Amino acid sequence: MPRRSLALLLVLLPQLTAAAAEDYPRRLVAGGEGYFPVALRLADGRIAAVLRGGGPHLSIHGRLDIVFSSDEGDTWTNPHLVIDTPADDRNPAFGQAKDGTLVVAFWRTFRYAADGQYAPDSDKPVDTQVTRSTDGGKTWSDPRPIDVSDVSWASPYGRMLTLADGSMLMNLYGGPVRTPDRKPPAETDNSYVYRSTDNGLTWKRFSTPGPNGYNETALLETGAGRLLAAMRTAKDGAVALAHSADGGKTWDAPRPLTPPSVHPADLTRLPDGRLLLTCGDRRRPFGVRALLSDPAGQFHWDQSISLVTDAPDADCGYPSTVRRTDGRLLTLYYATGSKDHPDWGTHCGAVIWAAK
Repeated sequence: MPRRSLALLLVLLPQLTAAAAEDYPRRLVAGGEGYFPVALRLADGRIAAVLRGGGPHLSIHGRLDIVFSSDEGDTWTNPHLVIDTPADDRNPAFGQAKDGTLVVAFWRTFRYAADGQYAPDSDKPVDTQVTRSTDGGKTWSDPRPIDVSDVSWASPYGRMLTLADGSMLMNLYGGPVRTPDRKPPAETDNSYVYRSTDNGLTWKRFSTPGPNGYNETALLETGAGRLLAAMRTAKDGAVALAHSADGGKTWDAPRPLTPPSVHPADLTRLPDGRLLLTCGDRRRPFGVRALLSDPAGQFHWDQSISLVTDAPDADCGYPSTVRRTDGRLLTLYYATGSKDHPDWGTHCGAVIWAAK
């Protein structure tokens, strides 16, 4: 190819990619809110998603809502309240226990100044809580704390795993492990797996997938006790992958996958055995990307595709994907606006697409 033609192609490639992304139909899940959605196929067949409402990305007025779809993501109920305390309720993890109980863990922070500005260095309290619903999301229990005192603080992330033995696993990221015989090390991000054996009522730290420097981590069971973790790096906002062959007790060293500013990730297993990774793309054009593994479960970033490219800024992403009954995929995400749907404003949207 002549150099001039190649140069022109490189200039046009982002526009071509953006155009391809718009071929996928989209649905509005929730308007005026919708940060950090976590989607789940429920045992009764519905699709549910927990998301943030009440304020922007940072706000003392933050709350958590839940929405439901009974038609594979084409239409959604109005948001229904999960939790709204005087603190900023944020950063949900969502799962369904073996007995059918819906479980939402979240982080609460009071660290806001009187003028409403976020004040992360203040000494106001933060804590980690869990609430449960035994009636399909109609009502929710009073939140109860998860003990994270041994790591100082910890925030949930993503979809919980419910294993065949009934135990549940979820990601929490927070401070370093504290020991009584030494001074705590610097407060760097650390990713942990927490485990529940009582249908999400209580949780204990179970393992550490990787060294410090990682935070929001998606978990996926890939079969026969094998787990995959897609971990966001604190340093440059990329995603690395780690594997466990013993049900999440121990992990190999994380290996880099995405470029910087492409995070965080969600993981899904397809019926043909391939794995799907979706992730936010905080580079221009802002939006969401998807990457399918090869049959051996290996990912190659140069084969990723764009699902959403019309977010107005980098405050976007956090995709969460479920499989539809028609074989297509439903990927939820959030953005503070949409160039193609300007009436949506801040929203949680959903892309309907097919893996090839």
